[in-house]
Amino acid sequence: MTKKLRGAVVGVGYLGNFHAQKYKNNPNVELVGVCDAFPAQADKIGKELGVPSFHDPKDLLGKVDLVTIAASTLSHYEIAKMFLQNGVHVNVEKPITATVPQAEELVALAEKNNLKLAVGHIERFNPSVLELRKHIKNPTTIELVRTAPYKTRGADVSVLHDLMIHDLDLLLWLTGSDIETMVGSGTMLVSKELDTASVTMRMKNGIHGIITVSRVATTPQRSIRVTQPDCTLFAHTGIHEIEKVEVGPGGDQLTKVTKWTVEKADALQKETDAFIDAVLNNHAPAVTGVDGLRALRGIEDIQRMIEA
Repeated sequence: MTKKLRGAVVGVGYLGNFHAQKYKNNPNVELVGVCDAFPAQADKIGKELGVPSFHDPKDLLGKVDLVTIAASTLSHYEIAKMFLQNGVHVNVEKPITATVPQAEELVALAEKNNLKLAVGHIERFNPSVLELRKHIKNPTTIELVRTAPYKTRGADVSVLHDLMIHDLDLLLWLTGSDIETMVGSGTMLVSKELDTASVTMRMKNGIHGIITVSRVATTPQRSIRVTQPDCTLFAHTGIHEIEKVEVGPGGDQLTKVTKWTVEKADALQKETDAFIDAVLNNHAPAVTGVDGLRALRGIEDIQRMIEA
């Protein structure tokens, strides 16, 4: 039997706790510990999961082969850099880092040391997104909407880095193209950062993209609408329902509407398993550090455009 990989999670707050559980569920990994800057939180989660707790990431060196970093965005760079410098494969929550130069350095460091650097853009593992992707043939427009009620968790960054980065990564992935031009706006309503934003983009391959996000909405919504010459696809990615409206030849016949529900799946487990598999079988992660850098670079471009 192959020896198990030794894994740990750094930052075991709300999301990191779930990451640690997913490691425990994977038969190829031994969760050797959890780490958090708040000792009481580390000890609490460690006790719940029956694993040692650590209060300083440095104490994990020599004990782990791979880690997931779910600490605050501002700390991603320093923690990930330390592990990559010491031969540890890294899966870091989105956004990959706080700034593009930091992300560029991590990508170069991972490549230099022949290590896996994955980024937690979990929506790529959403079963309804994966189902929708099967039906995208020659899109003209892709529109993504993500709204949520206000929460203090995540409010240390703008809605662009908190929410829109999910959809920008999806747009780049679904179109297979980079941004050519864009126009948009945003507002600060509750926090000191942007709380709402809407951006219209033209991709280099001619596809139009529209992303609308808000973290001060009364109701949550996650959806993707894809317009194609012969049909429109609409996915409620939060509740896993898809609708396809087809138009007859010439566009003058009655439309055919098909609706179906996609089977639910544990997207975070799939994300974790994919990272572990990339390490085990030495292939590129499903969402690479380069992907994370690309999404962050796009978000910074959008922020500069809105601020200007």
